[in-house]
Amino acid sequence: MTIWYLARAAGLVALIAFTASTVLGALGSRIPAGTDTVRLDRRFLTQMAHRSAAVTGLLMLLTHVTLIVLDTYVAVSVGGALIPFTAGFRPLALGAGTIAVYLFVLVAMSGALRGRLATSAAAARRWRVVHLSAYAGWALSMGHGIFSGTDTGTWWSTAIYVACGLAVAIALVVRLRSERTQRSLPLTAARSLVRSSS
Repeated sequence: MTIWYLARAAGLVALIAFTASTVLGALGSRIPAGTDTVRLDRRFLTQMAHRSAAVTGLLMLLTHVTLIVLDTYVAVSVGGALIPFTAGFRPLALGAGTIAVYLFVLVAMSGALRGRLATSAAAARRWRVVHLSAYAGWALSMGHGIFSGTDTGTWWSTAIYVACGLAVAIALVVRLRSERTQRSLPLTAARSLVRSSS
């Protein structure tokens, strides 16, 4: 049972880390580009915290999956962990977790290759679509934790899930409101018009 508890702990830490990364990514996109030192420092620090949280989440995710496969409390083979919906334990919820893993890896790779992939305005828009799949990965990981976790329903796990859900929901609302405000600015509208006509 010790490995099982460690696996659950690693899974919850991974969820918290991915929540922090998602929130920082959403809020970091609100900081406007500029040349003044304060803005550059704020953007840099937010990006570093965003990436550090994502790397922590990936490491905890690797630990979680490895321990789940090694543990004998539930029947999850390597194939069951890697191929969605084939695990012997709660296959639907574990399948959601497997897809979340693949999305997080895709998002991490897109983040690491941003400089090479987002070389033009059109490429940057395509890169952003791929990177936004982090929201789907985060939602699937929440569903995975809630529906496969043997500690779901305890007060502390409920508090973690509620806190993570509220944090991402608030960050997303703030981001969407900020983007709507930016689009309504005359300079942004003029840039969009130029882009669409070229």
